[in-house]
Amino acid sequence: MKRELGFFERGQVIADRYAPFHIVGVLRIEKAPLPHILKKSFAELQMSHPFLAARLMREKGRYYFVSLSDLEVPVRVMPRRSDEHWIQVVEAELENRIDALTGPMFRCAYLYDETHQQAEIVLSISHAIADAVSVSHLLHELMTICASFADGTPVSLTKFSPAPAAESRFPPAFRGWQLSLRIVVYALTQMADELIFRLRTIGRQTPAFHKPPTRGRILLARFSSDFLEPFARRARKEGVTLNTALNVALLLSVNRHLYAGKRLPMRTFTFADLRPYVQPPLTAENLGLYISMMRYTLDVEGKIDFWPFVRNLHKKIYTSLKSGDKFVASAMSESLLRMLVALNSVRLCASVLNYNGVVPVQTHYGEINVLEMHGFVSPHAFGPEMASQAQWFNDQLFWDFTYLEVDMDHDTAQAIVEEVKEIMKSSVSK
Repeated sequence: MKRELGFFERGQVIADRYAPFHIVGVLRIEKAPLPHILKKSFAELQMSHPFLAARLMREKGRYYFVSLSDLEVPVRVMPRRSDEHWIQVVEAELENRIDALTGPMFRCAYLYDETHQQAEIVLSISHAIADAVSVSHLLHELMTICASFADGTPVSLTKFSPAPAAESRFPPAFRGWQLSLRIVVYALTQMADELIFRLRTIGRQTPAFHKPPTRGRILLARFSSDFLEPFARRARKEGVTLNTALNVALLLSVNRHLYAGKRLPMRTFTFADLRPYVQPPLTAENLGLYISMMRYTLDVEGKIDFWPFVRNLHKKIYTSLKSGDKFVASAMSESLLRMLVALNSVRLCASVLNYNGVVPVQTHYGEINVLEMHGFVSPHAFGPEMASQAQWFNDQLFWDFTYLEVDMDHDTAQAIVEEVKEIMKSSVSK
C-alpha cells in the first residue's frame, strides 16, 4: 500500500505535529480475555485492516500511508491497580503522541487483573486513519475475535481494502472546479464571520490560547434512558435533534461557568458523518476518516430561553448541511489547520460535542462482559475549552469530557457537567 493522504487526513497530521492529537477508546470488561488472546486478536485485525499495518511516509513534501515491512502488535499489558487506574492511563495516553512515521498508527494498554478477571482496554489510534464510527466498530470486532479465540471457534474476518481519501468519493457537484468555487465562497463566508466575531469581542472574554505542552484531564458522565427520554421527547416536539439540544446545553453551561453568564458571541462545532453521503457510501466497518466539522457562532447568555436557542442552532446546521457545507468544510480542513499553526494564538471554539449515537459494541461476547464504553479525543491547544464525546451503550448515554488544566480545575469542570444536567431537567417543563 502507498496511498496519499487527503485533505482532512493531512489536517490531522498537522494538528498532531503541533501537539499530540488522536482518539482513545476504552472498554471496561469483566471475565476478561487472557493477554495473549488480546494480542492475537489485534494481530488478526492487522491482517484485516490495512491501516492498522501501516505507517506514514513523507516524500517530496507529501504524506503517504505505506504498509509496514515488519508487523508488530503494540499491546502493553499493565497490572490493574484499582477501578480508577484506567483514568490515569487514559490521561497519559491522550498526551503521548503516536509515532506515525514509525508505525503502527495505534497502540493498546491492557490493564489486567488476573485474580478477578477484570480489565480495561485502552485503545489509542491516529485520527488520520479512523473516526469515532469506525473505532466503535473496530472495538466490536476486537471483542468478537477475542470471544472466538476464547471459545475455540473459527475466526472469520473481512479483508478490507484501504479506504480512499474522502474527497475522492464526494458527489460530482463537489469535485474539481465546482469544489474549488465552493471553497472560495465558503472561505469568504468564514472570513466575514471571523471579522464580525473579532469586532464584537474586542475587550471581551474569548477562549484563551495556551501554547503546548498543556496537560489534559478527563471527566465522565452517564445518563440513563429514563433521565434522557423526557428531554429527547421534548427535542422531537421542538423539531430539533438530540445532538443539537445536548450541544446547546453544554455551550450554555460553559457560558454560565467560564463567562459569568454574560451575553457575548460564542462558538461551537458540530460533526457530520460523510460515510452515507459519499459515492459509493462507505460502511462503518471500514477504518478511515470520513467526517467533517463545521463551526457556528451564536449569541449566548446565561439566562437565554433554551428551546428557541436550540432551534436557532438547529436551523443553522440544517441549512449548512443541506447546502453541502459538510463536503466543503472537509476539503478546507488542511488549510484551516495550517492557518492556526501559523497564527499560533487562536482557539476554534468554546465547546464541542461529537454525538455518535448507538454504538455497535454489545454487552456480551461469549463469556466476556462489557460494562462500559468511553471515547476521548486529545484536548488540543487549538481546540475548545470543553470537548466531549457522547454515545449510547447498554441503554445509557456515556458522555465523556476533556479539558485542559490551564483552562479550569476539576471542580469547575464538574460544575459545568452538573449544570448541563440541570439545564436538561429544567428545559423539559419549560
